[in-house]
Amino acid sequence: MIIEICATSIESILNAQNAGAHRLELCQNYSIGGLTPSEQFLHEAVKVSSLPINVLIRPKGGDFIFNDQEYGLMINKINLFKAYNVKGFVIGFMEKDRSLNSDILSEFRKITKGFELTFHRAFDFLANQEESLELLIEKDFNRILCSGHELSAEKGLENLINYNKISNGKITIMPGGGINLDNFQKFKNSSFNDIHLSAINLNDSPHSNFNIIKEIVELSK
Repeated sequence: MIIEICATSIESILNAQNAGAHRLELCQNYSIGGLTPSEQFLHEAVKVSSLPINVLIRPKGGDFIFNDQEYGLMINKINLFKAYNVKGFVIGFMEKDRSLNSDILSEFRKITKGFELTFHRAFDFLANQEESLELLIEKDFNRILCSGHELSAEKGLENLINYNKISNGKITIMPGGGINLDNFQKFKNSSFNDIHLSAINLNDSPHSNFNIIKEIVELSK
């Protein structure tokens, strides 16, 4: 099982790799769901990380409906960040009717050729998840990070299991959203290959917690 950590600081990156995690999603502004990291942060992250890095490309908080200018910003960031030693990119968006735009998906897949491409939790807000899942397979996305159309992956577990069956190995369904030590076993028992979490205990620190990650990694074996 692959444990992906949402890392928003250098300390989080170091904690993740020292605790045995397998991959990072790099972003900033965790409190509003994550935004595109600065180039400086990416530069520092690549220098210290021994783990594969997938970079979140999200120009604003709030909804996932973007205008042409915002799409342009996303494309420019991807083209800029491709020069760094990153494994892939994490994107997500929708139209005003909560559908996916096939042409925009194709454009993003074209500019990220040779890199992994994850569609993030914007998926949970789409009007038709099953149809959208098939379209993301068609467009050659590698995985979908989602919480099963619910506020947390635990609440959306049945939907996540259903998406996993529909995907039939053609795309990875990666549960994320509120996954922790208390509920991790439910996801392991449901045969997911990838799991996404921040491992942040805000009562303790704004950084991903070494001990939480280490315990999750041990449980995943």
